[in-house]
Amino acid sequence: MISMSETPDLKKLEQTLKAMTPEQFAAVCAELGLVEDLLGATRDEQIKTLLAMSPNLSRVARTVRHVWPDAFEPPPVKPKRKIKLPIGPVVGFLGLIAIIAAGAWIVNSALTANSTEVVNYRVTSSPVPTQALIIGLRTATFTPTPTNTPTPTPTNTPDLPGTLTATYAPTATPTETPTKTPTPTRTRRATTTPAATSNKPTWTPTSTSTPTPATVVRVVYPSAVLNRPASNTTIAGSKAFQMRWIVPGLAELNSDERYRVRLRQDQQVVYDYFTANNWYDRSGAPNGTPGTYNWSVTVVKVDDAGNLIGVLSPESERWNIIWQ
Repeated sequence: MISMSETPDLKKLEQTLKAMTPEQFAAVCAELGLVEDLLGATRDEQIKTLLAMSPNLSRVARTVRHVWPDAFEPPPVKPKRKIKLPIGPVVGFLGLIAIIAAGAWIVNSALTANSTEVVNYRVTSSPVPTQALIIGLRTATFTPTPTNTPTPTPTNTPDLPGTLTATYAPTATPTETPTKTPTPTRTRRATTTPAATSNKPTWTPTSTSTPTPATVVRVVYPSAVLNRPASNTTIAGSKAFQMRWIVPGLAELNSDERYRVRLRQDQQVVYDYFTANNWYDRSGAPNGTPGTYNWSVTVVKVDDAGNLIGVLSPESERWNIIWQ
């Protein structure tokens, strides 16, 4: 049993969120201020995004207990099932079988005790027709059955003129080919040194510096998911509102990373803004010009001066804002 002040581990919390009903999970997202549909397409993706965006697991655990008080209670212990063997009936049944077997053996022994096997009778007739027939009991004679002795099959011996010897061809051993390492080439500059006795130029070696490679920036984050305001929202005049978004699996940016918010009109960028927060407060249309604009968010890398170095995520969807 987990007390109210104790925070369950991440695995226990994830299992509890998976065991919730859709209504309970939606209530947890609502109390944490998250939009369930923006966390992912499936329940597993939504749970992973929720846990990644919530560094304080104690708050998530308290919210789960508030929605489902018995969430972290252990399941009731099932009583052990006792197996009772019917010893009395089994012993009685075995005794009955023993009695029947003994009776059958006694009857069989009584019937076969004094009996003699009669093997064969043969009637012998006399040449005199009036002579009485004599019937005699003949003792049975056992005639052994002849055993067939298998005839050995001759073995075919191959008629070869000599002995065959297997000859193995040698296997070629691969030979490693040495690779030449290029030798750095020095650039020599001819400088003429005035001298009274010689007019030959003097060569002075000059070292050539190697340029430092540029910083390589790769896409490492998924595209941002826009939250609010919803696409095609109409904003009256210079009314203030907030633009929000999330990047699945990204809790906070590094010191050299920023969110890039861009506003476009007629496919042309009219406003470009960098921020370390996943929201941006805005009031009024760019340049004070009403109309339809669209906005998007990208994660980028910047230098110490805040200048753009490269892109770290694909661009998000573009949602429309209509300024009146």
